[in-house]
Amino acid sequence: MTAVSVAAPSVRTVRAFIGKRRRRSWLDWYFAGFALVIASLYLADLLASPFSRLSGQAGHTATQAAATQAVTGAGLVIGAAAGLLLLAQALGPLALSPADASWLLLSPLDRRAVLRRSAATAAGLAALAGAFLGVLALAMAGPYLRPAGGSLPASWLVLSAVAGAGFCVAAVAAEALAQPEHSALARGCCAAVALIGLGGAIAGQYSASVSHAITSGFGSLSTSAFDAAALVALVLAVAAGTLAWRLLPRFPAGVLRTDSANAGRALTAAAFLNLPLLAWIAEDAHWRSRLLPSRPWPKLPPPLVLAWADWRRLGRRPGTLAVLVVSTVVPMLAGTAITGHERGLVIAAALLIGGIAAGTPGTTAMERDLNDPALRRMLGVDVAPALAARAVLPVLLSMAWLGLALALLVTGGVLSGWLWPLVGLAAGPGLAAAVLRMGRTAPIDPAEPGRDTPMGTIYPWQLTRLLSLILGVVGGYPALLAVKHDQVLGKTLAEQIIFSAVILGGYLMYAARQAQ
Repeated sequence: MTAVSVAAPSVRTVRAFIGKRRRRSWLDWYFAGFALVIASLYLADLLASPFSRLSGQAGHTATQAAATQAVTGAGLVIGAAAGLLLLAQALGPLALSPADASWLLLSPLDRRAVLRRSAATAAGLAALAGAFLGVLALAMAGPYLRPAGGSLPASWLVLSAVAGAGFCVAAVAAEALAQPEHSALARGCCAAVALIGLGGAIAGQYSASVSHAITSGFGSLSTSAFDAAALVALVLAVAAGTLAWRLLPRFPAGVLRTDSANAGRALTAAAFLNLPLLAWIAEDAHWRSRLLPSRPWPKLPPPLVLAWADWRRLGRRPGTLAVLVVSTVVPMLAGTAITGHERGLVIAAALLIGGIAAGTPGTTAMERDLNDPALRRMLGVDVAPALAARAVLPVLLSMAWLGLALALLVTGGVLSGWLWPLVGLAAGPGLAAAVLRMGRTAPIDPAEPGRDTPMGTIYPWQLTRLLSLILGVVGGYPALLAVKHDQVLGKTLAEQIIFSAVILGGYLMYAARQAQ
């Protein structure tokens, strides 16, 4: 009897077998292409003003405002690069899909072959983002560069893209090397780079000497400097990439499986705009290796006892509060770096998103009232008082963030008049209504069928989150409209107070009636 030897299947064979059973419909591809085209059009319109600086000359734009804009834009590019690296580190950067992490990773297949696609995807995305940020950094410094021919040569664009791509690929490869044991160190380095970039942008915003010194450094750059930067970036990318490639066969499966599971949950929550789920993921990761202490209930009225959990949770997260405080400078820096008719719209969008995001940490435990109302009933708390007590923290967070952000916009010279911070404080409750609605949204059921429309399949969870965003726009409409037109009056403050009171009060009454 002759034994028949069966060769072990390769990773390519397994992935091809799976791919045959995961076919997307033409409607999914149509929707993805349509969304990509629309996003590209809006992004091109938004970036037309920064990229127009590539044709500018220092002799015509060498003013304090232009110098501040150049320094602020360069700082924002550095901060954006560090932020993208932080995002990559939070998602891995090496990660597999949950199915592959629980099946292919634990199979006897070659681990390098299993991780090859993830590593190539991370490197490709890093190269694209780095090339874009490199060209954008060149555009920020464009009016202050003094080439011999009088105009920026095309080689500088290519070298800037190569340098940006190389540095980003090297950074992502270094994060992959640090992923098994030194992920906290990589996270700290990225955060430090982001703070340095934002600090330089803020220093250039308030100090004329700093901005002129940096723009003078821009003027001293030459083709040899761009050649050297591109060469160094390529060398670092090749060296770090080689080390990461050699690490793939012995990459720890336990670390990769845990990071893949966290990345999968985070991406799912972000895709469904399920912000409370992100908070619960962070809370679960925090307590997984800690002991939960037992403490007596505080001597407070029952509605405040329920809300006290959110205050305690936020008090244990000083990092969250620090990030919220630092993020208040983003609208000011965006308003300084971007000019033209898009400036007011960009600032208003930054304030809307920031105000809603600032109130989100105060709604972490709100979903418990929907999923498990037994505790509220045991305490004898009615729906309306419990909801009102839960709303205090998100309202205060949104008010504080908007007030501080608008105050920085005034001190930075982007907006004029000290009535703006008061308008921000008044707009906080209006935006908090959207935060409360998002926090109280029912859990997402991915199996729930959607409706086919010319713009793709619309699911119920998409509609509910769109309505929450619209509620935030309506709640802060007077303030957002005033920011867009760069004009604030006394009636703007009065209108905003009325809008916030009506929207927040109306939503609380509606939500209390729906929960009964």
